[in-house]
Amino acid sequence: MKQNSEILLCKLHQFIQDKWNWVNTGYIHFNSKNEMLLLEKDTSMEVFAVQVNQQYDFFFDGEEGIQFQFNEYYGLSFQSREGAQIVWNKIKNILNEEDDDESIVLTPVNENTLGIILETMNKLVQSGTQAKQVLSNYLLNNKDYLEMLNSLFNKLEKDHNQELLQIMCSIVKNIVTVSEHELFQTILNDQNYQFIFGALEYDEEMTKKNFVPHRQFLEKNVSFLQVVQIKSKERLKTIHFIYRLQYLRDCSLAYYIDECQLMFIKIVLTCYVDLLKYIENSKEFLVELIDQLRNYNFLALRFLSEICSLFKEFQDLNKAFIYQKLGEHGLYEIVEDYIVDSLQDFQKQKAKFKKLKLKIQDDIYQKVPTMILELVISCLQHYPYNFRQYIISEHQQVLKYPLFNLIVDQAFENELYLEILKLLIDNSQDDQNEVLDCFLQLFYPKLSQQISHESKIEMKTQFVEISLGLSRNLKASVKEVFILNQITLKIGFILQERNKILQTKCLQFFKIMILQRDEDINKEIIMALPNLITPLLVYKGLRENLIYSQLLEIIKIIYEGANQNIIKSLEQELKIWEKHSNYLKVHDIIKNIKNNCMKNQFSTLNSETKPQQQINYNVVDNEIDLFKSVQGHSTNLHKQSQKRLVDYDDDVEIISKKTKID
Repeated sequence: MKQNSEILLCKLHQFIQDKWNWVNTGYIHFNSKNEMLLLEKDTSMEVFAVQVNQQYDFFFDGEEGIQFQFNEYYGLSFQSREGAQIVWNKIKNILNEEDDDESIVLTPVNENTLGIILETMNKLVQSGTQAKQVLSNYLLNNKDYLEMLNSLFNKLEKDHNQELLQIMCSIVKNIVTVSEHELFQTILNDQNYQFIFGALEYDEEMTKKNFVPHRQFLEKNVSFLQVVQIKSKERLKTIHFIYRLQYLRDCSLAYYIDECQLMFIKIVLTCYVDLLKYIENSKEFLVELIDQLRNYNFLALRFLSEICSLFKEFQDLNKAFIYQKLGEHGLYEIVEDYIVDSLQDFQKQKAKFKKLKLKIQDDIYQKVPTMILELVISCLQHYPYNFRQYIISEHQQVLKYPLFNLIVDQAFENELYLEILKLLIDNSQDDQNEVLDCFLQLFYPKLSQQISHESKIEMKTQFVEISLGLSRNLKASVKEVFILNQITLKIGFILQERNKILQTKCLQFFKIMILQRDEDINKEIIMALPNLITPLLVYKGLRENLIYSQLLEIIKIIYEGANQNIIKSLEQELKIWEKHSNYLKVHDIIKNIKNNCMKNQFSTLNSETKPQQQINYNVVDNEIDLFKSVQGHSTNLHKQSQKRLVDYDDDVEIISKKTKID
């Protein structure tokens, strides 16, 4: 409101000798020090000032007069009750702040008071958390106040009053700022959300280029589709609320409410929990959803895919129960049909929809394969048992595992299929995995036979990733397959590829195998030693330090194991290359690693009580320091065999990527 608004014009009186005497006429104004000023009508000069606080006994007569005692008794008489009410509300708010009272009174809503309302809200918002809570509580307890703001907004739009519409926008931004879950539900309900988004269309801070008004977007670009009918009205309200809240966060005020992101996420997650528990407890809903999916309703697939992607956010939800029920209703048979049809470009469904004169956009057919695979991944991540049982069921066995064959065949062409395969044959648990046993017997040997020098880098990488995953928990069945198919030797050949990512994975595999300290595995390692020596001999400094550090670490682990067969084979293989230009440099480094390991073993034997500490390699500035870092890497041989092998894989991640040319 303007400083000299006519509604704030009043007369100042002083009570002297039992009567009120006129002192001056002017406009009431409040400054930042919470002083009430009287600015003379003709000159705008300050002619009177009083600090607004409790000691001056401010009193409102309910009509046009405000009285207070400031040395003497004073009174203000306004032209209308409205002006007196505005000033009194301001005084009340200041006094309530002073008392730390959790209550305020906002000025009545009209065109003349919008400025004062904004000023009051600004002050409360800037005063900290407690003041914000006071404003939030006021709006919750006085919902008719939002209705009055809504009505005034509609009037201002009809009048095209841009100045006051921008003030209204600022008021709405303040309301959003102090809102929490309950108030958000109020301002974004069916009665108020058009007002909230409408006011925000007048935000000058938003970029206006190609700007689509919020109400226009919500009306023309957004449609609510129910794949399965939700009978609960409260759940429908929750769905609309979630969408509006996310739109408010991501579109309407994205620049303004970054600091409130955590609160927004918490509110949305709380609402999703409510919806998901409804789905969990509604048998009819799941049955109807599966029926829609069976009839190739792609919206049902999208809905189920989105619901499953949300599950990872909720720890308390009984996700296993939902997946179990979906499986019982036939989800996995439907999934298999979708996968098979997607590889045939949905030709049957396209012909069927054409007969029914249903037009399905091409981009939907392109998105469906990804959605169905992501759905399978979600199932395997949260409740793998049912899908694993289905894929090796008697029905699948009679047909020679068609779905399993399909997944394995596609794993080297599509990363999503590869992820599914990894989850199916997960070897991290000690419990028996029948799918893993099936894979080892029927599929893994075929895959290893397909790997050759001519194979693509991508195929080799994926094969090494699968083998690496299997090696992390070397069960008897895995060990047997590795030996029968000479997997260690095959990965040794793959190590020769000039691809750092692939080489790193191969070296991780070798570390795990060597650390088994198993006689049968050692024989496989001896066969692959030439493939370890060859990359070492091309060592020309520290430009490729990561790979060579891992190679030297493997050499050190071999000497630490003290298996004479491997050590002898390693030294013999190295000697074969004594005419190589880089032989002496590599030989000296390996010799020093050997000497250092022998010293450590000797000290361990003489002092079993002294704990040995494992030190990882560091990237260093020259070869001597590299040698020292290798010397410093020592482990307690007595405890070595008891360590989880996966700990050694993490060493690679710790090595710094600093590089320097020798």
